[in-house]
Amino acid sequence: MLIIFFVSSSSFTLEKIGGITAVIGDEILLDSEVKHYLNSNKKILPCKGLENLIIHKLILYHSKKDPSLQIDNQEIQYKKEEFLKGFNSDSSKNLSLEELTETIKNNQYIEKFYQKIKENIEITPEEVKHFFNKEKEKLPIVPKQICVSYIILSPKFSKEHREKIMNFLKKIKNEIHSDKDFSTKAILLSEDYSSAFKGGLINGIKKKNISKEFEKIVFSLEEKQISEPFETDLGFHLVKLEKKRGEEIDIRHILIQPKYTEEELRRAKSFAYEIKNRLINHEISFETISNERPLLHNEIVNHSVWKKIWVEENQISKNLKKTLKNLKNGEISKPYKEIVNGKEFFFIVKLLKRKPSHPISFQEDYTQLKNLVMNIKQEEKIKNWIKNQLKKTYLRIEYPCPIQDNKK
Repeated sequence: MLIIFFVSSSSFTLEKIGGITAVIGDEILLDSEVKHYLNSNKKILPCKGLENLIIHKLILYHSKKDPSLQIDNQEIQYKKEEFLKGFNSDSSKNLSLEELTETIKNNQYIEKFYQKIKENIEITPEEVKHFFNKEKEKLPIVPKQICVSYIILSPKFSKEHREKIMNFLKKIKNEIHSDKDFSTKAILLSEDYSSAFKGGLINGIKKKNISKEFEKIVFSLEEKQISEPFETDLGFHLVKLEKKRGEEIDIRHILIQPKYTEEELRRAKSFAYEIKNRLINHEISFETISNERPLLHNEIVNHSVWKKIWVEENQISKNLKKTLKNLKNGEISKPYKEIVNGKEFFFIVKLLKRKPSHPISFQEDYTQLKNLVMNIKQEEKIKNWIKNQLKKTYLRIEYPCPIQDNKK
């Protein structure tokens, strides 16, 4: 992305008062962040690296102020769990769970900002054609692509398994007689790793940032009251309301995320094969299956269906590559298992079409060309937005690049 106001400098000093490199609105850029970024991107000149970080903070500052950008706490939890499973003991000494949660949340704000920018851009066929005619000699070769429809099936907990977990949490609740009791149980049992080490404490939860099912139960509690056990997509919860300040609350939280039993996985796999056989026998189809009884009314799996998706072959998983290897156009795969965010899912895929690698074509690759034009217009819009916001936003930088302070 092209940015606007720095000139490269051969010198680079990070001796700032209080360890702060810059303040952008109410976002602070620390020396440590700049050092880490430059150490991780050694080919970037210091002033260019600082520029990138300031733009990041500028977008973050305004994204947080935009009421239309809603944070998905379930996605944050998934990404946090995935990270925690992957880090090793050498990196753990520098790991702060609060910082990890904040980083994932900030990245989500940035992603949503870019999505919002893209939503408001329109591309006409004339623009795409003009771009193609002007740039076709420079455009890259299109890699191999495949068009597929697929179903994702995830096991549901059996009634007995769910009752066992609920009874376990009820037992925990009956054993809690003080704040200390709840904190101890959270430290020992909770699988919400970001809060467990703090006795389950989570401060400053905003009503707009949590799921409706979680909000309905937690915001109905009185201060110091403990909820009955309840289930969401994240797992099974026990929550104590500490403080309520209008639309914001502090809670203590115990989260249990049980693994599927072998029986639940077996039932889900068997169900997936049943669906696959019915698809092959044309009793049901990918086009209508979401509205048909096998998936609408069952106690075995949750499901989602995707129809006619084009993907580049080099972007698909090893399991999907292996599954598609021997399929012909129009054929349906056997169910196969993927691990997504630490959970087991069964996939059934229908191969619709393969497209070999080829020079880009206006007719065949119109969507890809349109996306290229979209990216150019998006970049231009962001660049103009940044120029405009830098004039309005408080900006203070201690750095040997030729930068003018910009105060409101």
